[in-house]
Amino acid sequence: MSNRSPTSLKVKLHVVRLCLEHKSNPNYEAKQLGLSSHTVREWIRKYKADGLDGLRESRTWKSYPKELKLAAVNEVLSGRCSVEEVTNKHYISSRSVLTKWITKYTNEIELKPTHTGKGLSHMNQGRKTTFEERIEIA
Repeated sequence: MSNRSPTSLKVKLHVVRLCLEHKSNPNYEAKQLGLSSHTVREWIRKYKADGLDGLRESRTWKSYPKELKLAAVNEVLSGRCSVEEVTNKHYISSRSVLTKWITKYTNEIELKPTHTGKGLSHMNQGRKTTFEERIEIA
C-alpha cells in the first residue's frame, strides 16, 4: 500500500470487479469505503484502460507534450467535451491534472511539456567553478 492511497490494490480490484459485473455500483462502494464516487469511477476507467497496472499507484510522473496539454484544455474550454471525457480520451492520469492545466491556461501561465525526471536535475546543471572559487566558497 502506498502513502498516497490508503486503499490496497486488492480492495480496488475487488470493488472494480463488483462494479463491472453489475453486482454493485460505484456510488455504493465509494460510500462503504468513505471515498468519493468519482474515485471509484476513476479506478474503473484506469482498470479498463490498463488492467491491473491501472490500479497500481504510480511511482513516476507521466510525461505530456505541450501540444496535448493545449489540445485537452481547448476541448474543455470550447465546450465540446467535459473534463472527464477529455481525461479519458487523452489518457490523462486524473481529472485534477487536467484541471490544473486549465487553471494555468486561464491565468495566462505558459503550459510547458511535462518531463519524466530523467537526466540531470537543475541542481546538477550549475556552472563550472575554479579551484580558487571553491576554496573561497568553503
